[in-house]
Parts: sequence; structure tokens; C-alpha cells
Amino acid sequence: MVRRVAYRKAAVKVALLYPSTYRVAMSSAVYHMLYFKLQDEGFYVERFTVDKGPHGVEDGTPLAHFDYIVATVHYELDYVNLVKMLIDAGIPPRAADRRRPKLVVGGPPVAANPEPLAEFADAAAVGELEPLWGPLVQYLATGDEAEGLYYPARGPHPVEVKYAKHVEPDYRRMPEPEAAFSLAVELARGCPYSCLFCMESYVTKPYRPRDWRVVLDEAERLRSKYGVRPSIVALTANAHPGFKELLAEAARRGLRLSLPSMRAELLDEEAVELLAAVGQRTLTIAPEASERLRRALGKEITDEDVLRVAKKAGELGMRLKLYLMVGLPCERPADLEEVTSLMKEVRKVAGAVSLSVNPFIPKPQTPLQYSPMAPLAYLREKIEHLRRVHRGDFSFYDPVLGAVQAAISLGGRDVARHIEAAATSPPGYWRRALREGLFDYVFKPREDPLPWGHVKAFYPPEELRRRYLKYLEEACS
Repeated sequence: MVRRVAYRKAAVKVALLYPSTYRVAMSSAVYHMLYFKLQDEGFYVERFTVDKGPHGVEDGTPLAHFDYIVATVHYELDYVNLVKMLIDAGIPPRAADRRRPKLVVGGPPVAANPEPLAEFADAAAVGELEPLWGPLVQYLATGDEAEGLYYPARGPHPVEVKYAKHVEPDYRRMPEPEAAFSLAVELARGCPYSCLFCMESYVTKPYRPRDWRVVLDEAERLRSKYGVRPSIVALTANAHPGFKELLAEAARRGLRLSLPSMRAELLDEEAVELLAAVGQRTLTIAPEASERLRRALGKEITDEDVLRVAKKAGELGMRLKLYLMVGLPCERPADLEEVTSLMKEVRKVAGAVSLSVNPFIPKPQTPLQYSPMAPLAYLREKIEHLRRVHRGDFSFYDPVLGAVQAAISLGGRDVARHIEAAATSPPGYWRRALREGLFDYVFKPREDPLPWGHVKAFYPPEELRRRYLKYLEEACS
């Protein structure tokens, strides 16, 4: 454990802010990493979360008494929480209206499009933490602009998303009950696939698998130290070349693991048996849509793959959870009928099945950034249809929240007024704004230049456009 720097002795005070609940913050590995690494650099650090109010978790220091606020954000709707936390602390939310504290923001949605937070932030970390650590520390220590960060006060200007060449996680954890939820070990960074709707896979390229032996040793050390089952984290865990070897060795050591969603076409019977052997009780796969739409999206998963995995999971007594998406571009009634039939067949071979349905949400830095979101009435109708025909646990993501998420993530600096209004208004602001047509751009096709066009990610706009047109050719013809 790092010895904390005393408030009075520290030259620079940094508030580490996560704009969600304390429990969610403690499940974020990067939040823990920032907490310790900032203290390694000699900064005084306290944590702030939305449910703990405007005073630090450690010593109760008011948020307004810090020199800098470093906020890591992973969900666009949390932008409202971030602004509200500033207002509740008596801090002017807009950067132009305050001298201190300075606000630095980062996270995957910020890397994809920093502009929705540009009016509030003094600096943005556009990319992964490791390559931006030096510039961040320099900025916090001196207050001078360090090359590598994005400074919104300059106006929209070219910035390149930074990627770590080598993934070297920091596994120090805060010794609190809530920290148990954060015992995640990174198996790989990025994803070897490029599903056209997945923003995270597009902003965390290239794919960087880690040595599975090192990962397993790290997981075992965490289990020994904290007594909690570690989670293996990756966008596509079973794409790792040593995936089955990792599971087999974990089973041999008696190490129980939690694992994320799997790609069904990569799961053979042996892999499913190994998942059961390491204590995985629920097997999650994401068919998303009909076979023809899956192919167009870049998901080479057949119905046969889904049924094969479902049958094996049922034989092993594992619960099966499926993710579906509605409202994809060029979705037809036949697609929904095909998915409905697949669900019925899955139930026959797997028994109890949990189904989670999400609306398609266009996101920046993906090929489908150009596509409109489906009308809310259509999305509600399709979700309700699936709810009626499914027999089992059913959950869905509210299409209204999906539209708000799209409105923020696809927006430019003008969306700041809506974020601020939502932070200061009674509940229901977003629904009213949608009814008034303030976010109609979400439901219309988009063309270059886009608000995030100055952000240079792994794929250039020309390649994203080419993939979008290819999708339309395959899905709409």
C-alpha cells in the first residue's frame, strides 16, 4: 500500500473523480490504477463519486479545494453526473468560467469523441492511460500544456488516439469490501474482430494479447491476497490463442474464474467443459441478430454455432445468457422472425435462458457512425415482441436512454448546453428534449465532416466509410 501524501505537505492536490456510484467506481481497474500511480508521483489524492457527495472519501476535503480533478468516464450518460458533481461542489462547470480546479477527462467515449465534454474540460486524455501517463503527470505537476493531451480551449484541432505498445497492468487494490468487485485481470487489450457497431473495439486497436501464463499467475496472486474469485477481462476472451490452455491450467490449480461474453463460433465442446471446470455458472454469447445481418456486421456466427453451444451448456448445467440487438440498419421483419425461431430452438436444448435486448446505438469511430438510429416507436415494438415470445429472464435497455446516449456521443460542443441543462433540471429533461426534436440528428444519416473528424483513430474515415457502404450493400440489397 502506498503511504498517502498529507494534504498540507503536497504541492499539488488531485481529486480522482468517477461520475457514478462508489460501488461502480471500485469495480473499475483504471480507477484503482490512477489512485496509486498518482500517489506514486507525490500528489495528494482523494476519491469522489456521485453518491458520496462533494467531499472526498478519505478525509472529507471539499472538491473545490483541489488543484485538479481527474475524471475517468466510461458511459456517456455519466457526463451529466460529472457536471452535476461540479455544480453541487460550487465549482463553475464550464472551463472558461473557472480558474481552479482544472478538469482532466479520459475514458473510451472521450477517446472516440472528446467534443461533448470540451466546454467543461481543461484537458482530455485521448487514448489509453499508459502512453499518456507522462504528459498527464507533467500537466498536473506544472500546469503547463504537455504534448500528448488534448486542450479544448484551442478549439477542435487534430489529435491522435494513443495506444499502449505493451500492456502492463497495475494490480494494487484498495483494501475495502467494494474492491472485491475490481479483481479483474486483463487477458488482452483490443479485439481481433471489428464488429461494425462496437466503438470499444475500434478505439482500442490493435489487438494485444498477453501471455496467458502471466495472466494466470496474476489471477492466482489476487485470489490469494483478497480471497475473491478474479475476473478475466477482454473484449473477446476466447479469441486469445492460449485461451484453452489458460482454462486447463486454472482448473488444474483449482482456481475459479469469472469470464465475460464469448464468441460462439470459437467455442468447441472442450472449451465449454473447461469453462464449467473453472466455475463459470453462466455462459454468455451475443448472436445479436439474424445470420444475414451478423455476416454484414462482421460476426461470423451461425445459428448452428449458437445451438451447439447452447446444447453443451445445458448438458453441463450452465445457465445461458444471450444478447440481441434490434433496430440495425436494413433490419427486416424476416430478421426478427428468424431470431424468434432461434430463441425457441435454444430453449429446447438449453432449458432456462436469459435474454437481454439492446437497441442499436450509432457510435463515433465505427462504420455505423453514419447510420441513423431507428425510431423509438419501432424499437419499443420490437423489444415488446421479443419480451412476449421469450419464456425466461428478460431485460432490455430503454430506447430513450439509447437515443440520449447517441445524442451525446455523436454530438459536438453544442451538446454541452444539454448536458448542463440535464444536470440542473428536474428529471425528464432528456425525454422532453427528444419530444421537442432537439436531437433529431440521431435519427438521420450523417455525412463527413463529423464533430470528431479531427480525432485520428486506428482506422481513417475513408476506411470506416468503405465498411459502412459494404454493410449497406450486403444488408440492404
